[in-house]
Formats: sequence, C-alpha cells, structure tokens
Amino acid sequence: MDPKILLRVDDLAIRFRTEDGIVQAVNGVTFDIHRGEVFSVVGESGSGKSVTAMSILGLLPTPPADVYRGTITWRGENLLEASPERMQDVRGGEIAMIFQDPLTALNPVLTIGRQVGEMVQQHEGLTKKQARTKAIEMLGLVGIPQPESRVDMHPHEFSGGMRQRAMIAMSIANEPDVLIADEE
Repeated sequence: MDPKILLRVDDLAIRFRTEDGIVQAVNGVTFDIHRGEVFSVVGESGSGKSVTAMSILGLLPTPPADVYRGTITWRGENLLEASPERMQDVRGGEIAMIFQDPLTALNPVLTIGRQVGEMVQQHEGLTKKQARTKAIEMLGLVGIPQPESRVDMHPHEFSGGMRQRAMIAMSIANEPDVLIADEE
C-alpha cells in the first residue's frame, strides 16, 4: 500500500438485522485518505455516511450491525480484525471523530473537563492535574470563553454551540492523524 495512504476503505458492505428483516446500510464503499488530504463523503440523509464513519472506529453494535464484506485498512492494519484493546488505542489517539449530536455523545453526569481530560490521560498518560490543564487549554483553543471555570460544568450547562466546540476539543486534544467530522 502507498505509504501516503493513511486509511483505505475497500468494498465495505454493512447491513443491519432488524425485526422487519435485513436493512442494507452501506454497499461497496471504497475510498483512500492520504496524508494531508481533506476528504468528504457527501450523500443524502440515511445514505450510510455515519454508519461508514462509525465502522472505521469499530463503534457499530454487533449485532444488529454486520460488516459482511470489505476491509478498513489503517496504515496497513485491517481494523475489522483489530482487538478491542487495539481499537481503544486507535480511537481518539490516531483517528478521532466529532459526532453529529454532541448532547448524546457527551456523558451528562461527567464534567466537560473530565471528559476531555480522560481522552488525554488514556492516550498521553497524563496525571489528572496535567489532564485538567490540557482540558482548559483545549477548551480555550476552540473558543469557549472562561475555560478555567467552564471546565467544571456539565454538558447541559453548555449551549449547543459550546457542546459542539467541547466535542471538537476532545477530538483534537490528542492530535489524531485523521479527524472524522460527522456533520449534516
């Protein structure tokens, strides 16, 4: 594989088993993402964009999801065959995702600072104090006013735009090589 290709999705096919039968979500999706490239997947609502993105990070619940054909290759490694431990390393550290709905993606009982901090603790091995400092830095970087006090707030205390910026802060905190923005 070309060393400039970070991520290759090849002939990906995903279906969901439902009470009403099989629903084909993705059928034959193929693309490469190169180092330094901005890449977009465009399609109608329900066309499988989010399902494709979530499959890259191993976030589809199986069952009901069934990735029955294709490969997702990250730097030469098939992520569909990666262990759960390996996927933990990939998720957030090497490939990160900004989810479409931050209210459902953020944990309502944890502070924003703790959620951003846990990401950097897991991937960078920081202490809690260092992680809090990094969380404040990241919240400031994405334009959240008064990050020193907002770091201790919960998601419901943030506006929709601030929650989205907090999700961006979490996603970029570990400087991933690929950032997936799942937006409508």
